[in-house]
Amino acid sequence: MTILAIHDRYRFRGGEDSVYESECAMLEKAGHRVVRYEKSNADIRENGIFRKIPLALRTIWNWRTFAEVRRIVRDEKPDVVHCHNTFPAISPSVYWAAALEGVPVVQTLHNYRLACLNGYFFRNGRICEKCLGKVPWRGVCLGCYRSSRLQSAAVAAMLVFHRAIGTWRNKVCRYVALTDFAKSKFAAAGIPAGKIVVKPNAFVPQESGTGASGSGAECGGFRLQATAASPVVLYLGRLSAEKGPDVLVAAWRLLRGKSGDGPAKRATLVLAGDGPERKALEEAAAGLQDVEFLGQVPKNGVSALLARASALVLPSRCHEQFSTTVMEAMSHGVPAVVSRSAVHGTLVCDGVSGLHFDSGDPSSLAQALENLLSDPKRLSRMGEAAREAFLESDCVPSRNVAKLVEIYRGCAKGACPAN
Repeated sequence: MTILAIHDRYRFRGGEDSVYESECAMLEKAGHRVVRYEKSNADIRENGIFRKIPLALRTIWNWRTFAEVRRIVRDEKPDVVHCHNTFPAISPSVYWAAALEGVPVVQTLHNYRLACLNGYFFRNGRICEKCLGKVPWRGVCLGCYRSSRLQSAAVAAMLVFHRAIGTWRNKVCRYVALTDFAKSKFAAAGIPAGKIVVKPNAFVPQESGTGASGSGAECGGFRLQATAASPVVLYLGRLSAEKGPDVLVAAWRLLRGKSGDGPAKRATLVLAGDGPERKALEEAAAGLQDVEFLGQVPKNGVSALLARASALVLPSRCHEQFSTTVMEAMSHGVPAVVSRSAVHGTLVCDGVSGLHFDSGDPSSLAQALENLLSDPKRLSRMGEAAREAFLESDCVPSRNVAKLVEIYRGCAKGACPAN
């Protein structure tokens, strides 16, 4: 098959960029032809009202991308157009470009943007679904997108305009939700449930960097200070409020305050990633000698860190769509401790391949970490179960790409109406 893959890259590289790249690579490895159409949010310059207004209008409908995609469809004759992210530089106009040429569109729902202005269902430190299934005027009033009413209004206008002209209902052949939970949310938001299929993200193993063992060891291009005898509890991700790293740091302080000298007390907490909360987190961790902030790590460094980790923690307060970080950990045989808000986007079975804890509750997380780390045999069994769960899942590349191609083939050419 020939697939036209469309993606608007994020200013700061994230999971959606990785999934887009992985799926394109998997399709090509399976013998399919992939034509890429990409833009980058890093190129956007939006300072000043006279630049923000044209950008807002292009977010709703971009005539340039419409013309470019229509020309590519005519020239390359793809069997299907697969959109990953069209916000904000590409816009949903490309769905119409494909439909006018009789080519079906598949849209992966990587975040909750079609149901929530900020894409997270998260506001003021807690889950918020006030706009679910409604005109998102509350999100505009509250400035939910980038704390800006103007920019929130632009996102809301895009959603409402395309709802009104039937884009979401008529111009997309299949939506790909990453979990059953996410599918239920999009259906509640008004996306036709019969058009939503569930396919998780794939995890394509990367070659790990230099292994990490011993104090000050090299680990994928950076130095890890934890000693070889120290269990490593790892956080991988953006240091932002919705991801909950502050809950983890608070839990770690509680863990350190407990009496005894078991494995949990000898562990080191490693936070890999960067974001707006880093300074506050470093201040919150002041005085704790066994906490390391690594900042952004290179791609090969992630595998090296996981090869050294005893457990991964996903403390998100928001509904995670699908955590490729947890999948990568499970592929390494590393169990995960996951908040109940995030568990929908993982394969972590409580007490089998990892542990669940109450979202936003440091004491619940501290107890889960103590339970996991204090029993090395149980930790090992959970690691083995995590590895097995990964190998049996649709996250394995061979099964994942087969499922993706099945979705493409289900969208017969010409399935999308031209009007």
